[in-house]
Amino acid sequence: MLDIKKNFSLKNFNTFGINVYAHYFVNVKSIEDIQKIFCKYSSIPKLFLGNGSNILFLNNYYQGMVIKMGIKGRKVIMENDDQAVVQAFAGENWNEFVDWTIKRGFSGLENLSFIPGTVGAAPIQNIGAYGVEVKDTLLEVQVYETNNGNIRIFTREECQLEYRHSFFKHPYYKNQFLVLSVSFILRKKYHKLNTYSSEIQDELERRNIKKPTMYDLSKVILYIRNRKLPNPKKIGNAGSFFMNPIIGILDFQKLKSKYPTIIGYSVSTNQVKLSASSLIETIGWKGKKQGDVGVYEKQPIVLVNYGKASGMDIYSFSEEITQDIKNKFGVVLSREVHLIR
Repeated sequence: MLDIKKNFSLKNFNTFGINVYAHYFVNVKSIEDIQKIFCKYSSIPKLFLGNGSNILFLNNYYQGMVIKMGIKGRKVIMENDDQAVVQAFAGENWNEFVDWTIKRGFSGLENLSFIPGTVGAAPIQNIGAYGVEVKDTLLEVQVYETNNGNIRIFTREECQLEYRHSFFKHPYYKNQFLVLSVSFILRKKYHKLNTYSSEIQDELERRNIKKPTMYDLSKVILYIRNRKLPNPKKIGNAGSFFMNPIIGILDFQKLKSKYPTIIGYSVSTNQVKLSASSLIETIGWKGKKQGDVGVYEKQPIVLVNYGKASGMDIYSFSEEITQDIKNKFGVVLSREVHLIR
C-alpha cells in the first residue's frame, strides 16, 4: 500500500537543507507503485526526486507531489573475459553502486566515485569528473513514459549525452520520462586507468603510487573531494553550482592576456572549457558571504547554505555572481543545479 504523506518537510531530502514543504510526498519502491500513482493522481504536478543533491527549491512550498525514487537493485547482466554489463535501478546510491563495480573488478566508473546522488540521475545530468563522463560507459536507460504508462529503452545514442546535458533535460520532454534503471558496459582485465587529471597525478605522486589500481584511484578521488568540497550533512550545498562555460580559443586568449589567473582546458581545436571556479575567484567572490549564503572558501564553484538561507536567497546570490562574471568577462555562467519553482 502506498504511504502518501501530506504537507511533508523536504529538509532532509535536499542537500541544501532548505525547509521546503511538499503538498504530497511518496517513496516508491516498485514499478507497480509508479503505475498506481499515475493512475490515481494523473492531474497533479509531479517532481521526481533522487537524493536531492542537484536541486534548489525557489519557493517554500511545492504544490504538487514529490516522488522519491526508492526502487533499488543491482546485478551483472553479462560477463566474459573482457567486459561486463551491469544494471542498477534508479534508487540506488550512486557511490555505493560505483564501489560495487570496483569490488568486482569492473572498470570504467572509478573516476566518478563519491559523486552524490542516485543512479537514476546520472544519465539525466551526464555526470562527470576527472576526465570521465557517464556517456563513456552507458549502454542503455530504462524509463517509464508518464504520458502513456509504457516502459521504454533508450540507447546511449538516443540519450543524446553532452556536457552536463541529455535528451531528458530538454524542456519539451520535461517530466515525460522517469528513469527506472541504467545499464553500463564496463571493462575487465588489464587496461589503462584515466589518471590524466593533474590533481590525481599530484596525489598519486605524493603517495608514491606509480601503477595505481582502481582502488588506489578511488581512494585518491575521495581524498581530493573531501579536501575541496563541503560535507552537505554539515554545510548545506549541492556540489558544483555552476557549469564550466565553453568559449572560442581566440576569446580565451584575449581573456587570458587580461586576466592571467583564469584557467581553461582545450576541448577541441577551436574551443576551450573555462574553469568557472577560476572566474569566480579572479573577481573576488571566493569565500564571500551574504547572510547565510556564501561561496565556499575552498572551492568557488560551490555555493553553501550556512544555516537558514531560503532557496530565493541562494538564487539571488547566484544571480549577483553570474551578472558580475558577465560584466567582467563577457561570459555567461549556466547553473548546473536544477531550479524547482
